[in-house]
Amino acid sequence: MRFMRTTLAVLFLCAPSAAALADYDAAILAYESGRYDIALGEFGPLSERGDPRAEFMLGAMYFHGRGVPRNDAFAAIWFHKAATQGHPGAQLAYGSLHIRGVGVVQDLTRAYMWLSLAADSGVPGLRQQAVSLRDDVARLMNPEWIAEARNRARKWRPTPARLWIER
Repeated sequence: MRFMRTTLAVLFLCAPSAAALADYDAAILAYESGRYDIALGEFGPLSERGDPRAEFMLGAMYFHGRGVPRNDAFAAIWFHKAATQGHPGAQLAYGSLHIRGVGVVQDLTRAYMWLSLAADSGVPGLRQQAVSLRDDVARLMNPEWIAEARNRARKWRPTPARLWIER
């Protein structure tokens, strides 16, 4: 049985898949032109391979209800997957969701942490937005919460997507 699982895993890894054929640029063009079904068909396989850009876009699609039913919880899942890999836009989005508890449990410490990470990204417009939101959140927090959020941000490291094989 173990041999069969290992063989299937090797075949899966070696076989060309729809994910290998997916094209992020084509997906963005489709999204921007309102062809959300095509965008979804491209972002889906890319996200299965752990592409944080595609995961972020799926989060945006669910958040705005473009090509899929609007679903804040699904948006949060996709934003989180991309944020943990270091996608600054996803970090901003995921942190923002925690401010009011949209699709997630409200958690100002988490919001501050993710917004701090987005602010440190160096992406100019995004950086200013993250700093502004983080400063707004800080006004609602006590000093201990802010210290905890800063500590979490300082210790945080991106986690690359991985293919897990059950044994």
